[in-house]
Amino acid sequence: MKSEKSMVSVPRAALYIRVSTEEQAVHGLSIEAQREALDAWAEASGVQVAGHYIDAGISARKSAAKRPELQRLLSDVEAGAVDLIVFTKLDRWFRNIAEYYKVQEILEAHNVAWKAIQEDYDTSTASGRLKINIMLSVAQDEADRTSERIKAVLARKKERSEPVSGH
Repeated sequence: MKSEKSMVSVPRAALYIRVSTEEQAVHGLSIEAQREALDAWAEASGVQVAGHYIDAGISARKSAAKRPELQRLLSDVEAGAVDLIVFTKLDRWFRNIAEYYKVQEILEAHNVAWKAIQEDYDTSTASGRLKINIMLSVAQDEADRTSERIKAVLARKKERSEPVSGH
């Protein structure tokens, strides 16, 4: 007897979008740009769009628990409503290695794959998994360095009694 998932002829793809700053919008990572790219990929690939999951203004360094749309997506995964998660680039998905592996465990338990449409990853080989670890480490380091720079700038402004926007 076939499982319910194997009877699905057209994969159901959850399109995940995340942006944390205006700077990303300037570099073509806006919500709109990601959505357009993902919708075009879905149409060209012949997948059924199970939903758009958009975490706007949330860092990929945050825990998965603090990303509401990721939580909604994981609920849909656990409910069996998603076969594939699609995003533009790995750093839109995660910039935190530990959190990535927590979510990856859930995906594997429900036989849900993921795909970055603008990058090439393969989780089925040791070399592919190594590449993912390296790229997640680079993304996490980039986020950490940016945070350190911002904190240093804010500390200098406070020392000089300069106004600090948003604080």
